Amino acid sequence: MPTMRKTKILCTLGPATDSPEVLSALIAKGADVIRLNMSHASHDWVRTVYGRIRAAAAETRREIAVLMDLTGPSIRTGDVEEPWQLQVGDTVEFRCQPETPATTPYSVTVNYPDLGKDLHVGDVIMVDGGMIQVKATRVTNQHVVGTVLTKGEMKSRRHINLPGIPVRLPPLTQKDYADLDLGVEIGVDYFALSFAREPGHIQHLNLLLEQKGSKARVIAKIENQQALTNIDALVECSGGIMIARGDLGSECPIEDLPLIQRQIVERCSYHGRKVIVATQMLESMIENPVPTRAEVTDIFNAVVEQVDCVMLSGETSVGRYPVKCVEVLDTVIRRIEQKYPSGRFASDAPLKTNKHKTVKAAILLANSIEGSKLLVFTLRGIMAHLLAHQRPEFAPIFAFTPNLHVSRTLVTARGVHPYVLAFEEGNPERSIHDALQILRQEGHIKAGDPLVILSDALYDGVNVDAILLREA
Repeated sequence: MPTMRKTKILCTLGPATDSPEVLSALIAKGADVIRLNMSHASHDWVRTVYGRIRAAAAETRREIAVLMDLTGPSIRTGDVEEPWQLQVGDTVEFRCQPETPATTPYSVTVNYPDLGKDLHVGDVIMVDGGMIQVKATRVTNQHVVGTVLTKGEMKSRRHINLPGIPVRLPPLTQKDYADLDLGVEIGVDYFALSFAREPGHIQHLNLLLEQKGSKARVIAKIENQQALTNIDALVECSGGIMIARGDLGSECPIEDLPLIQRQIVERCSYHGRKVIVATQMLESMIENPVPTRAEVTDIFNAVVEQVDCVMLSGETSVGRYPVKCVEVLDTVIRRIEQKYPSGRFASDAPLKTNKHKTVKAAILLANSIEGSKLLVFTLRGIMAHLLAHQRPEFAPIFAFTPNLHVSRTLVTARGVHPYVLAFEEGNPERSIHDALQILRQEGHIKAGDPLVILSDALYDGVNVDAILLREA
């Protein structure tokens, strides 16, 4: 019986992967979650590919979650007629309002009117992921003038980072509100909130989703130092965290990035929240059919830290080998999990409630019985999420729920394999029988396998948390 991969794979969709054939291949090779990046997506395209995702998932008989990544309030430059070839010492001007006249040959607008209010003389502006660095020498409400510290080519609509500088950006832009409505309409399972900086931003999005009748969960993207300052509060009020290493690498000292990743993973484990590691997992495979040795080691670190998901961005959206990327990721993860199954931080997580303690007891039982499987029956997914957060050592988690939206949100949880199953009220034995039948048909269990069964849903109307030990 083949081992089941616990760490989930999240793939970004794009021109390289939006055809039905490639989508089916991605899912067949192991993609668990599909990301729609709204920074580069039209509404017509999203509607089209969402239908293709669901069709491909049905064809491959796998549960797939869909995450819509909202663009967020990023700071970007305006257009330049021709790319600038900037040299060290050149003067660059960033104009805070379109009507502000240029005062230097290298002058460009920015989409953030308060740039001059947030910056001070001596602050460093990171353009295009830090490829170009500019030190502010003159700051007014109308413009910021600076000296180039690193030479480079400056093109239109480049992203700007302001390391260590609190900004006054809103949590969502007008584009985000329109994209949010689209995501709710088609029924995505997760929304990723870009540049989340404080708990109020997540609470604002959660309130909007509640008002719109959506059951989607919010993933907070950690992308700057403001977010790191508030990391515990952001983790607690979110449905999960994405460590967006691209912007983090521009906002923080590069030598701190591995330490920051580990800190965030540890805090997510402590608070019982999902964590996704994103950006440049297999960057070289955008052009090459094999990864670098350093990339394989990067995957190793994420898997050993026991993150819930690892994410592919350009590798699958525009890369030349998108299906091969998923295949490589799947193979490497399986090998690492085989060698290093034990928990990293889960043992430090506090057991806050009796439900936490019940889950812990079930995991201790499963860990002590060789070849055991964990089965959980849940209405809202809480018990299954708690099982995933406690990180069983060997046993896979098979989660059964009558609710489709719960099943899809469980796709992102480490080690959880969800199924939609109708529960017969007052007849828990029937639910167990039906669940075992599914697992036998799919080859996940065989006669005599020890099963640790956990439920808060089998006895409808009665508040009972139950642990059962049975053989398949």
